[in-house]
Amino acid sequence: MNVRLLVTGFSAFPGAPVNPSEVLVERLRRDAPGFDGVDLVTRVLPVAYQSMPGLLGALGGEARPDIAIHFGLAETAKGFRLERIARNRSSLRAADAAGFVPRTPAIAVGGPRAARSSLPLDAIAERLRGLGLPVQTSDNAGAYLCNYLFYQSCTGGVDGFRPAMSGFVHVPFLDTQLASIPPRRASRLASLTEEELLRGAVAIMEICVAAAQATRCGGRSA
Repeated sequence: MNVRLLVTGFSAFPGAPVNPSEVLVERLRRDAPGFDGVDLVTRVLPVAYQSMPGLLGALGGEARPDIAIHFGLAETAKGFRLERIARNRSSLRAADAAGFVPRTPAIAVGGPRAARSSLPLDAIAERLRGLGLPVQTSDNAGAYLCNYLFYQSCTGGVDGFRPAMSGFVHVPFLDTQLASIPPRRASRLASLTEEELLRGAVAIMEICVAAAQATRCGGRSA
């Protein structure tokens, strides 16, 4: 049976009229290499709290992912920022792309305070460094939709969506976007080229698939 791999990105949101993770998903649809024994599904998700559970439930039924790798934008990221911990919290001040603001800070009342990524982060970091790509790890995925999706994906908080391996990767703006950002702000930001973004994402996918296939075979993951 093939490994079922889901890769998601986010659409635009306030402050980011073009989301690099959406660009990434579009590139993966066109240019992702074939993976033996893998069924790949890609989706761009809206930056909207209220629609997220229904979309994840539908994706679970359609894709039934064994692996879910979620990408999103963090302008403070210095490269591929591998998020280790999802927290049961949402900002009560930041509106989503639909203008909605959560009414309670907890994502899941009575749910676990935090959940860990189950992606093979050490192996991913080693591969990205070997490719000459910037990588960092983080214990703080924020309190916006990125953390919300990360938490729901790792905890199985949405009925029908329970990947065995799940995690979140933040990426910075693309280099081509910096010219449209006020210079003082842009001077503090890191960036990736579109090709670097694609190359790093494919490497992450390869490591995760290899780990899942090794687990199925009863061996060790790389």
